[in-house]
Amino acid sequence: MAGLNEKEEAGKYPEGSTAGRPLRRKMRELTPEQALEVIAASEYATLATCDREGYPYAVPISPVLEGDHLYFHATATPGGRKEDNMLADPNVSLAFVSKSFTLGSCYSVDYASAIVRGRAKKVESEEEKRHAFDLILERYAPFNSAERNAIQMKVRGPYAVIWRIEIEHIDGKARAANEWIQGRSPTMLQDTCTSAWLQGAPK
Repeated sequence: MAGLNEKEEAGKYPEGSTAGRPLRRKMRELTPEQALEVIAASEYATLATCDREGYPYAVPISPVLEGDHLYFHATATPGGRKEDNMLADPNVSLAFVSKSFTLGSCYSVDYASAIVRGRAKKVESEEEKRHAFDLILERYAPFNSAERNAIQMKVRGPYAVIWRIEIEHIDGKARAANEWIQGRSPTMLQDTCTSAWLQGAPK
């Protein structure tokens, strides 16, 4: 998953591919553990897929992280672009943003983000589907009663499917990566307007 070093990553892909290319701005780079914090703090992710002809498609989803994989739900109605793309090519990427504070006076954004690369597969096991739905409900509806959840699953559950994404690599970036505070930096404003040419300039 995220433990591959840059040399191993670069050697995995065909010549000309940008996959596995290391981050350029090392001062912004997060550790895999910090990137996982970003994922846990993000309300949603943007899933990027590609069809057989190479046309990209990106759509917001509500994933939940468990170990080295992610789950998300989708409609069971066939013919959707997301599903057809993943069936044609299981290689996917997800973008997470846990915070985004515009720093107008600094011409920048105080952000924390993570990019996941992995492979998607539709979950067929009823036991695993139930487990994934429980994780999703715990993540996005933590205060609902078990009775309420049971009614929702009975009525709407048959119209949904679960997809599992095996995480192959994680990258994380943040404006204040070198000032990271565990448990706080994924969502806390950290104004780091340190551009020397702006010091003393009126706002």
